Amino acid sequence: MRRSWRRILLASTMALTTGAAGLVMPAPAQARPAESWSFAVTGEPGDPITAGNSYSYSSAAPTPGDEMNAWGHDQQHFGMEFWSDADNTWRLEISAPAGQPLKAGDTYQNVGQPDGSGTAGIRLYNGGWGRSCAQSTGSFTVLDAAWGPFDYVERFDATFEIRCEGATGGLRGQVHIGNPPPLPALDVTLTVDPVATVDNKGIATVRGSITCTRADSFSIAGELVQEQKKAGTVRGYFSPHIPCVPGQVVPWSATTYPADVKFQRGTAQAVSEILVRDFEYWNEFTVRDTSTLTLTR
Repeated sequence: MRRSWRRILLASTMALTTGAAGLVMPAPAQARPAESWSFAVTGEPGDPITAGNSYSYSSAAPTPGDEMNAWGHDQQHFGMEFWSDADNTWRLEISAPAGQPLKAGDTYQNVGQPDGSGTAGIRLYNGGWGRSCAQSTGSFTVLDAAWGPFDYVERFDATFEIRCEGATGGLRGQVHIGNPPPLPALDVTLTVDPVATVDNKGIATVRGSITCTRADSFSIAGELVQEQKKAGTVRGYFSPHIPCVPGQVVPWSATTYPADVKFQRGTAQAVSEILVRDFEYWNEFTVRDTSTLTLTR
């Protein structure tokens, strides 16, 4: 998603000013644009966040510049950030008590703002206008919630009410987020065949296979080490690049380099690694295999 420099600057200012006041932190990296969404809030006279006004936004009838992002955390925290050229930036955060997921049918009353203490909470503010309150009391009801891997928000619907401390009026609102069913998290298995071959020039060929849960291409960083009587420790490398198809066992093979490293028949140790980057869920991990191989002609 592309954002203007004005919005990036505004987001930075919000993070600094509200963070300094102990209110919020910046949206996490896994926040993502919602496919379908709506957000509405109605204020009473005396409410400092809405100034007594009503606002309504929807992906069914967007205005130029509208952007809705949503995120979750451990299925017990929900957040949304809505950008509007007309009405600046709204941010809503909803939390269930520690250890309890946000799920359909849950209602929490007389809750304060999320503060990391493990209690239920709700907070709303408009960053562009600087409309917020340091303390508030509210309630919310979760109408629907469905989560995917790594805090993916498939669906989230809730209604809420908030009254700032000392205010003569409050507000009520609702939020709807809808996204496609989540893709599976990217996972990879790596195997190395126990038998490798070595040619008459001393170049070894290592073979194996990989499987994956989503289509992607992977590079293996491999090292082959052999202890020889005359040459001592001989060390070579292999680095195949493998397009992987989910649901299939994909074979791979690679020859060692540099060419002046001479392997011979016998045993050797192979260490192979794949660095997996799941850009769908902002997850990174390494798959590693350590095997003893028999080198044959």
